[in-house]
Amino acid sequence: MRPEQVKKYYVNTEPPSLEPWSIARKHIRIVTGDRRFIKLNTLRSRVDEKALWRLCARHAPSHVYMSVVNYLFPERVGLKSWGKHAYPVGGEYVIDVDNYLFRGMDTHEHPRTWVCMACLEVARRYTVRLCELVEENYENIRIVFSGARGFHIHVLDFNVKDWAHYDEHDPVKSHEVARFRYTLHLARMLDAMFDEPHFTLSIDPMRMISVPQTLNASTGLVCRLIGNRMDLERKSVMRILDEANPSLAIWGCFHSYP
Repeated sequence: MRPEQVKKYYVNTEPPSLEPWSIARKHIRIVTGDRRFIKLNTLRSRVDEKALWRLCARHAPSHVYMSVVNYLFPERVGLKSWGKHAYPVGGEYVIDVDNYLFRGMDTHEHPRTWVCMACLEVARRYTVRLCELVEENYENIRIVFSGARGFHIHVLDFNVKDWAHYDEHDPVKSHEVARFRYTLHLARMLDAMFDEPHFTLSIDPMRMISVPQTLNASTGLVCRLIGNRMDLERKSVMRILDEANPSLAIWGCFHSYP
């Protein structure tokens, strides 16, 4: 997408409520059209939804990312060794289910976004099954369409103390250990469910993930919040792509996907 189209999206849409995410506690980064990374928290330490939309309208980013960990001082986040000085105050666990893992199927890709419809349907089904597994431990789960190849499963009530001792002197390490142990727990059960891995499990507490409701300018689709597992089960791939279509905000009309 052209920068002026990206700007028009953020100018013409109201800043969304990003609850249940504590967006002001997130470290926020954007990728500009010329592939530069900008830390928005260095421009404004508390980036709420309104500030985020204003900054996106100014910079026209191709991608907008937030940290999976919440911080007391998100503007201090830099290298992993600095993370403890930002004081982590919670965070989520995220699973990626991407349809590029299903390439090679005899399918049709949408000519503008290159989204493989059949691949995305397979990713949707895997996401539902993974959520059912995660729900054995956690209830507060949100699913976000990535705006490209699949879905992000956000485990919002993930608790470090469920899986590791919390060391106040090295909280980032505590997050890493807890994520490592939960990943092992999931992996043991997933091996019995799936013949091949079609998802990404990350133990990196410094990981960044797409901000829900922001624009993925590479595909021209919105990283759309779906809801919980039951919401995803009720929605077809066609409807997910239609709801992620930003045409109304950018051009004042709606183009549905074939």
